[in-house]
Amino acid sequence: MKTHKTFCKICNAYCGLEVDVEDEQIIKIRGDKDHPMSKGFTCAKGRQWGHQYHSKERILHALSRSSRDQDFSVVDNEQALDEIAERIRAIMDAHGPRAVAIYRGNGLSVSSNGNQVAQAWLAGLGSEMDFSSMTLDQPSKIIAVRRHGVWGGGAHGFEGADVCMLIGNNPVISALNMTGAPPGWYPTALKEAKKRGMKLIVIDPRRTETAEHADIHLPILPGEDATLLAGMIRLIIDEALYDRDFVARETEGFASLKAAVERFDLDTVATRTGLPAEDIAAAARMFATNPRGTASSGTGPDMAQFPHLSEHLILALNTLCGRWNREGDPVSAPCLLTPNIPPPAQTLPADFLPPMLNPKLDTKASRIRGIRQVFQEMPTPVAAEEILTPGAGQVRALIVIGGNPVMSWPDQERTLQALDELELLVCIDIRETATTRHADYVLPAAHAFERDGLAEFTDRLYDLPFGQYSKPIFEPKNAVQEEWRYLVGLARRLGTDIKLAGGSIDLTNPSLETLDILELMYPNDMVKVPIRELAKYEGGKLFGEFSDIKVAAPFEGIDEKLQLLPTEVAEDLEQLLARIIPERGCYGQDGSYTHLLTVRRVAHVYNSSCHDFPKNPMGNPAYLHPEDLADLGLAPGDAAILQSEHSSIEVVVEADARLRQGIVSMSHCFGGDPAAPGDVRRYGGSAAKLIAVDRDFDPLMGMPKMTGFPVKLYAT
Repeated sequence: MKTHKTFCKICNAYCGLEVDVEDEQIIKIRGDKDHPMSKGFTCAKGRQWGHQYHSKERILHALSRSSRDQDFSVVDNEQALDEIAERIRAIMDAHGPRAVAIYRGNGLSVSSNGNQVAQAWLAGLGSEMDFSSMTLDQPSKIIAVRRHGVWGGGAHGFEGADVCMLIGNNPVISALNMTGAPPGWYPTALKEAKKRGMKLIVIDPRRTETAEHADIHLPILPGEDATLLAGMIRLIIDEALYDRDFVARETEGFASLKAAVERFDLDTVATRTGLPAEDIAAAARMFATNPRGTASSGTGPDMAQFPHLSEHLILALNTLCGRWNREGDPVSAPCLLTPNIPPPAQTLPADFLPPMLNPKLDTKASRIRGIRQVFQEMPTPVAAEEILTPGAGQVRALIVIGGNPVMSWPDQERTLQALDELELLVCIDIRETATTRHADYVLPAAHAFERDGLAEFTDRLYDLPFGQYSKPIFEPKNAVQEEWRYLVGLARRLGTDIKLAGGSIDLTNPSLETLDILELMYPNDMVKVPIRELAKYEGGKLFGEFSDIKVAAPFEGIDEKLQLLPTEVAEDLEQLLARIIPERGCYGQDGSYTHLLTVRRVAHVYNSSCHDFPKNPMGNPAYLHPEDLADLGLAPGDAAILQSEHSSIEVVVEADARLRQGIVSMSHCFGGDPAAPGDVRRYGGSAAKLIAVDRDFDPLMGMPKMTGFPVKLYAT
């Protein structure tokens, strides 16, 4: 038996793993105790990952069919690419490059180069129709950073924090990694921080697994995050608890922000949020009076109403309290995949920032409701309408890479209509999904154990100079390939370019390897540690020469400031105040909806991935407070109909005493194949079916309200 060191790529925590293999069979997967970041931790998903590799449901050969009412036939990869390229060329000749789109899903997280190659491939076609899961849950974080500005020295990290505020984030379950929040790859860090005296504030309608550790838990009404944050900011300003020197020297808009939050007094905020005024005040004072530590959020505020405002106010709160590293402070993350230049203690101009943070580069618009690009992507909430809306620019071909739109896109019925309207649907995936069943071609993707991997996402989050490169444990089965190889094959046939940071991929080179692509993504002169150096060390390596990087002095000639109240934020605050607050239990346009539905994370799946793991619990319960269940005449385990203003689904109800009353809590990406949904007790219900993309949507990027929307229940 041989043991391989690698890291888990199911989610972006990238926990270190040891994989025992004998006779080409995975015997056991466990956490790597030698891994300096995860220290032996891995979740249930990682420990079951071998099931996915050995699964009988894996797609091992390219599949094609001439019409969607026929069964798939196995074809050679080269034949499939020939046919796909021919059909793409015909669509582009007739309708232009904008008729071709891609969707990049969470499954692409197993690929260290797949996202960048896919975007560059599409750009080589001349199409801007790039959709991804990024614009489905947390795009407001990027929008807020652009409005507020970027501090070169970075925010305070979690290590050494005196206080931590988490808003709609449950990292104990989600392993969601945010600067200043407990690291998802090492949940024990939260307990260790509490033991050394760190204060924890959790804002969530449910007493989550993370909130169990909190000094203050604020069970807020869904959708009122911005109201609460504005009230906290007012109290901190009124009581002069903010960092006056930093605010005076490094920000603009303080007087305007002070005036704008004047109407968010404690009584008003308490009424709107459903929280005691004294608890709000205590949380604000706890955060402001402890000198180190940040506020951060998960998907909760970003899926609710006023997401950009909530995220901006989180940044403004951190800025008011001076939670940014100053000259001479250790950097929060050494970032081995960035240039060897110490970050300066100042606000950076937009031209200094990565492209996704530079709004000048968002020059394209959707045809739908005036929605525009964000970080050079088209917002996914308009994807189905871009397919269904006739006229110039209509999307007619879609390549889905590691995604499952049927399960993950909001407005499921519209998504199904759109997929069936396409002239060409190609899916690149490891297994059959509810989306591949609508495809013309399915190309088999390599499992993470069959490919090279680079821990690129965590590079900007690790507080130690640690890097990891993993090599394949197995040779690829049958005809499976990494996603980038299919895109290179299509570009070669179409005569288009794939240009990365270090230059264009040599499409004529038959010996291209993943390392070659990664070196183009991260050229040697743009990183602290070259990719081929990282690749030498099984299990990763701490590069001690970068362990003492300090924040540098400001560059001369730059006078950018952090923006506390940009015009758009002031307008959002006015709209927030003007919003009519419905009587509790009387929601919706006709007042007949009794509850608000909120999202929740579960530990055993990652969005639409891992649902087939054998040890997973079945179903997707609709959780309610026990008293709510009793009032509805329902008991735990009963089947019920959950209805929104848009649609309805069958659910199984369960009790959760940690919820506020008046709330239904469900996870997302469940429900099975809508064409054959099966037993709701096994597959759960699809919350995506309850959401309409063309109502209650954000005017900037079209994202509908996906948490905190009205629902009602009744027995089946």
